[in-house]
Amino acid sequence: MTDTRTSVPPTDERAQKAGDPDLAKQHIARVVRYETPVTTRSRHVVSFGRTDSMMVFMQILLDAGESSLHMHPNTDSFWWVVRGKAEFYTTEHELLAALGPEEGVMIPREYPYLFNSVGEEPLEILQIESFLRQGERLQTVHLEEDRVGDYELSQVGEYASPPPPPPPPAPGPRP
Repeated sequence: MTDTRTSVPPTDERAQKAGDPDLAKQHIARVVRYETPVTTRSRHVVSFGRTDSMMVFMQILLDAGESSLHMHPNTDSFWWVVRGKAEFYTTEHELLAALGPEEGVMIPREYPYLFNSVGEEPLEILQIESFLRQGERLQTVHLEEDRVGDYELSQVGEYASPPPPPPPPAPGPRP
């Protein structure tokens, strides 16, 4: 049997030596608190963060989507509808999935897809990308003309600090 416990939290020593605090924090557990942002464009992406093997986003789509057929050769993707409705399509614009809240789709690397928000309600969809090789960046191969257009990218989530310790008890009356 292997003991997998560690006495200190792991860190990325290479990133610390390079002086990149964002990379050095990749191996630190973080709590993310999310509130739907005010969206001024048809597409808003909120980055919750990444490690050397995964990245997580929330996309808010008013009347858009990733509306051109594309694929990611180096990542497997998971999409989860939080609010609204989405339709995912594959080659020849064949319907792959019509999703509502609490439904998702897993898309393996090199699988062509596109998706759109459908219906009146804005779409909020969680996106999780898992890299084939550690340390890679997301690669996108467009199979049609890129019609996605401009989008808004918000700050890297809100990383919540641990709650402060409770205040010491107030001194009681002395006898």
